[in-house]
Amino acid sequence: MNEEEIQSFGDIINSTFKNISKSKYKNSNSLISLWEKVLLRIKSATNPNEGRNLATHSRVVDFKNGILLVEADHPGWIELLQLHKKYIINGLNMENQTVKVESLAFKLKGKEGNLFDPKEHEYSPEQVRSEIQKRVDAEEEQLSNLKLNDEKLPQNKELPPELASIFEDLRKNMLTNS
Repeated sequence: MNEEEIQSFGDIINSTFKNISKSKYKNSNSLISLWEKVLLRIKSATNPNEGRNLATHSRVVDFKNGILLVEADHPGWIELLQLHKKYIINGLNMENQTVKVESLAFKLKGKEGNLFDPKEHEYSPEQVRSEIQKRVDAEEEQLSNLKLNDEKLPQNKELPPELASIFEDLRKNMLTNS
């Protein structure tokens, strides 16, 4: 390894975080702190600590395209958060005028889940057609490899007389009982 390949730790950190703008960082921190503030206002007739429990068992993970991704440590907490979804969205938007939360998405802690950004995955119609054609070609090749044709299909054969007699008796019995 020569000296040109060696980078200082500070340079590595700067290059890692250079794409994060300060305004995005402030907005995300603002949403994280507002998350708990809004949840703490939630009360229910059966549980006055419902909001505190929700705040304890959930956290903001990501924010893209107006969608706030929230992680919870149990499916039950996700259900309760969904019950309060409108209230939470309205509370976040009233508290923070700079970022508009349009929806909430949930994921279970420990499970993989990210918000999809369509700008990162833009495809031209030609790329889509090409991908579809590749799939069709692969399916056709698999079908041709099976070599299904009329020669391999069983031919109609007559039933043995004793079996034909049993089916005939069954048919007559069904017709007389109906």
